[in-house]
Amino acid sequence: MPRVLLQALLLALFAAAMWFAWLGWDHSYYYVDGVAQGPYRPWQVIGCGGLISAATVFAHLRTQHPRAIPVLAAAPGIGFAVPWAIDASSDETGMWLIGLWFVLVGSFIGLIVLLAVTEVVVTARHGGGRRHPMAEATRLRTGAAAREERREPRRRSAGRGD
Repeated sequence: MPRVLLQALLLALFAAAMWFAWLGWDHSYYYVDGVAQGPYRPWQVIGCGGLISAATVFAHLRTQHPRAIPVLAAAPGIGFAVPWAIDASSDETGMWLIGLWFVLVGSFIGLIVLLAVTEVVVTARHGGGRRHPMAEATRLRTGAAAREERREPRRRSAGRGD
């Protein structure tokens, strides 16, 4: 579980950084057909959400714990919501609290669905086993031990009935 918590912390920090990189610098509204829109453009929201989603899937593949899905889904939402709430709290109408609720609940539900689908696809691709591709890649042996193992086939052990 410590690995899951580390991944969750990294996701929260990454999501906060994505808010600053994609959305935190833009405070201007623009007009389309006489109607004020903004302050964020669609490309900013799509880029920010896409990178956070990709990082969350990557973290899930690295942790390989299906029970960690709620933790990994909540972390980016919280990490994103903190700088967003600090910036939005200057709104005089008080509607930023409703926006904060939507950010937290919406990101959590969306990431839960994304990670559940990821888990189903990865499990199905690996014959029902829990061997995630990222975990497999980190277990690959390299160096002299791997070369020696390729040169010398495994010897059967006595006592196994072989």
